[in-house]
Amino acid sequence: MSAFESTGAARSTPEFQNRPVLMETVTENDAQDDLSSAIDLSDGLAGDCETHLLWFANNPQKSPERRNAIRLWNEDPNLLDELRVLFDNLRPDIVHTHRLGEFTTAGHAARQAGVPNIVHSVCGAITGAEKWQLDQFAAVVEALSPLLIAPSEEAADRLPPSARIEILPAGIDCERYVPGDPARARRKIGLPAKPRVIGCASPLQGLETLLHALFRMDGEVHLALFGQARPAQAERSLIKRLGLEERVHVLGAWAKPELVFQAIDVYFHGPSGDWLPRAILAAQACGKPAIACAPAPNKTLCPQTGRQVPMQYMPTLLHSLRRTLDSADPEVTRQFIVDNWNVERSLEGYSALFKQLAEPGPDRRIA
Repeated sequence: MSAFESTGAARSTPEFQNRPVLMETVTENDAQDDLSSAIDLSDGLAGDCETHLLWFANNPQKSPERRNAIRLWNEDPNLLDELRVLFDNLRPDIVHTHRLGEFTTAGHAARQAGVPNIVHSVCGAITGAEKWQLDQFAAVVEALSPLLIAPSEEAADRLPPSARIEILPAGIDCERYVPGDPARARRKIGLPAKPRVIGCASPLQGLETLLHALFRMDGEVHLALFGQARPAQAERSLIKRLGLEERVHVLGAWAKPELVFQAIDVYFHGPSGDWLPRAILAAQACGKPAIACAPAPNKTLCPQTGRQVPMQYMPTLLHSLRRTLDSADPEVTRQFIVDNWNVERSLEGYSALFKQLAEPGPDRRIA
């Protein structure tokens, strides 16, 4: 029995016939670190589309973390065949991908299965991509002829000029990411109750400056690492050398970011290569001030409480961390996200677009 057959996935029942059938794709790593909007869209568009979440898993044996996901093993040698059979069964009107790997694999299978619409949302990393990466992406776009979704004009300008492009705003789920009781959140995720805590979910490579800044701060300031912030041996050695073992908390994979953002006092995001890090938006939706390094733009930071700093200059980083820890305005911070980066705006745009794409005819597949 194939992976998707065990989920009970099937073509829409009569009450769904007039709604577009949407397949959202997500890799397990992106789901784990909340790097993709796929789950937000799958949940948020369920009233307008018949949505299915296709989960590319890391392990062929483990059950999916998320219920109701159609799970396929990322390294399955028969993955393309599994995908083609899946698309033949569900007959989606739209396959929507978010990463180049998903785009390449699911996109080719969708084309072979006659899926009429392949949509790919480019992530914020496209704005900082090198020429060889853009060339690789352009080759896939030429082969699959998708509709590309860019989060901004800056990202759209880097896409192949011949491509079909729509610009839709990015956003974060402001009902999932909400202010909460820090003490309760700390108990649930294992953080100490008393210290002030800086949270970080950006890749740790090259973030020695943050650890040195922590070393120079009061001993009652701690650091919580989660998401992509997984210290390698070099960072662990530095933590030990600086005597920070009791002040640096590695929360590990699958730490619920909703609780982490409620538990911390300040969020810090180092240079991650992503022009639009979701973690910056999520932290502020929980009312926590954010400090960010380029390429994250100033417009993602609340003007009253957010700060952008140069990573390489320690005095500025240290000053910003101290100032931000000593001042907080959670209501203003959250309202900035609700007004400017709420996923509801994205959902409206995607819903209108997907309905438009799926308009022609009851059987929308192509040969």
